[in-house]
Amino acid sequence: MRRTTRAIVAALVFCGLGCASKEKTGMKIYVQQGLYDKAIAQGAQALVQNENDGDTHYFMGAAYFGKDKDALPEAPGYADSSAAWLSRAYMHFTKAKQLAEVSWGASADDNIVSMYGLHFNRGLIAVRSNNFDLATTEFKLATIADPENFQGYYQHAMAVLEQANVAHKLEKKDEFMALTDVVLKDLDRVLELDPKDKETTLTVHQARGEVLYRRGDFAGAQEAYKKALALSPENHQLYMTVADRFYNAKDWENAAKYYLDGLSVKQRLNIIDEKDAPNYSALGSALSQLGRRPEAIAAYEKVLTLKADDPTTLYNLMVTYYKSGDEAEKGGDMPTAKQFFSKAIGLGDKLIGLDAKKSEYWQVRGLCKRGVGDFAGAARDLKEYQDLKGGR
Repeated sequence: MRRTTRAIVAALVFCGLGCASKEKTGMKIYVQQGLYDKAIAQGAQALVQNENDGDTHYFMGAAYFGKDKDALPEAPGYADSSAAWLSRAYMHFTKAKQLAEVSWGASADDNIVSMYGLHFNRGLIAVRSNNFDLATTEFKLATIADPENFQGYYQHAMAVLEQANVAHKLEKKDEFMALTDVVLKDLDRVLELDPKDKETTLTVHQARGEVLYRRGDFAGAQEAYKKALALSPENHQLYMTVADRFYNAKDWENAAKYYLDGLSVKQRLNIIDEKDAPNYSALGSALSQLGRRPEAIAAYEKVLTLKADDPTTLYNLMVTYYKSGDEAEKGGDMPTAKQFFSKAIGLGDKLIGLDAKKSEYWQVRGLCKRGVGDFAGAARDLKEYQDLKGGR
């Protein structure tokens, strides 16, 4: 697809040197010879004579692109110089398309693709070398070479995000926020360009959610995640990822919501298996934090169907039964309270049978025995708890 100076030479032969002003003719010859500064000087004079000449704009674009191709990434001022040349090249190629579509439309497009590809590929190579500073520069130049290609903005966002991750690890909050401002701006630009690929749009929304979440904007993150999930409503893995994010942030409401939604999808697809035990366990913890104990109990009981006699789940379930009983007792409903305490005692028996050295098992069971009126048993359990804690 790339058009080189050979294509330009062919155009010179076709047109003939006599059909243009001396400035325009000189510009074309200088482009052919690779003398791009002289070509630009001649072209500027030609545009003074006729600013709407498609031929002149095309060869001006070729001259600026030539300067960019000759630039070395390690040269001082490379990024700024290349950005200026690419911007001018794109402007002139676009003008050539507008003013001389038949003559230069396809070739102008080919050159824009080549400009973009040069820097985009350099960016990919830099990423493979973990050189994200260079990758950021090259992907930025790709967006200047072709401002209508969303891939440049997306890859630039991902390269800048790597730099933001480093700033985050070093606890440089201001730098992290500044860099993620750039990331969000790039991702918003991708959405403005409206890529027709659903997978790309989904990925962008998910990436925005991740960035906003890390910036502490949980409301914005939730909105971004919603848009991603709307594009992939059966993506149970995405639900779990989102739920984990909110769980780690101790946003129990959103954590519970997304765990429930994701597990509902898996239930509908009939693909619940033992790997979901941690998801149900986290759901139970989130629900317990919200005081939604009946739902938490159901979640913990589901864990035990997937991972029988799991000590952590048995203990969480015992504690939830105890808290439910305590709440019922305080509300004056002793029959219900005793039912919960009795269930907790049964779980305590099992846990102590598995490991009698865990002081917390004795403590909760002792409290539950007190709740059902077994004061002697409560005293024994609480003494054992104190002994295991070293008499404290």
